[in-house]
Amino acid sequence: MSTICTDSNREKLEEFMRANLKESRYRHSLGVEKMAVKLAELHGGDVEKAAFAGRYHDIAKCFDNETMDEYIVLYDLPRELLGNNALAHSKVAAAILEHEFGVRDQEVLDAVRYHTTCRKDMTLLDEIVYVADVVEDNRTYSDLEYYQQLAYRDLDQACLEIIEYTIGDLRQKGRKLDKDTAEARAYIVDKINTSD
Repeated sequence: MSTICTDSNREKLEEFMRANLKESRYRHSLGVEKMAVKLAELHGGDVEKAAFAGRYHDIAKCFDNETMDEYIVLYDLPRELLGNNALAHSKVAAAILEHEFGVRDQEVLDAVRYHTTCRKDMTLLDEIVYVADVVEDNRTYSDLEYYQQLAYRDLDQACLEIIEYTIGDLRQKGRKLDKDTAEARAYIVDKINTSD
């Protein structure tokens, strides 16, 4: 039995996930779960928490704008998330896990909440889910194997390189950089520099 979610809530959560995710997003979620477990095993993380957060990190990803905005209002999330599904889905997913499925593990909730932006003072679980989301086996971009191998060897460096890629991509598209991502980059650079 999971210590993160009761068996009955887990069954309901599985139903919710199947009902609200497109098939490709469902496969991605299972891939993130598998990769998160692998990274947790390699880097000394909590395997159960990594599996859970990886599996359910995207449960709100396929909501339409109206549904997403309704959840933002319902759970009194920051209003700047309204109309911004790319940024909102992780915050809404954490709120749904907590309020509708009884998840109380703050580390799991934070790993889900920050899987798109990261944050300063990231936990190992935050890094595992963030990196697993990008390097799971169903991804198809050309540098996938490079990032996977890097993640297996050096999770911090993989996290930094993914954050830097994300920042560059957002700038190229003329989109605003979330302050959590900027703070996450500074945090991980400092962490790497102090461990050298």
